[in-house]
Amino acid sequence: MSFTMEYASHVNFLVWLTVFVVLSSLIFVWLSAKNRDHYSLEDANSHAEEFGGVIAESHGPITIFLYVIYFILFVWTVAYFIAHWAEFGSISM
Repeated sequence: MSFTMEYASHVNFLVWLTVFVVLSSLIFVWLSAKNRDHYSLEDANSHAEEFGGVIAESHGPITIFLYVIYFILFVWTVAYFIAHWAEFGSISM
């Protein structure tokens, strides 16, 4: 296989994609660890309801980590629907 400009553009894209995935993973880990400081184990235990020894429900603040994840999922969902709108438009119930 000879090295062409098309191959170089694929390698360039994959390198930047890898850098993006690693950096975003580090940011997500940092956000999840940072939010742990504000909500202690005592707070979690006082807001949890147990049924049969299993925590079934817990009330507490929504962390920045979850807000970021919800935002990313929302943007991905909108982008997916925009990209595949023609497929959904042809579905008849």
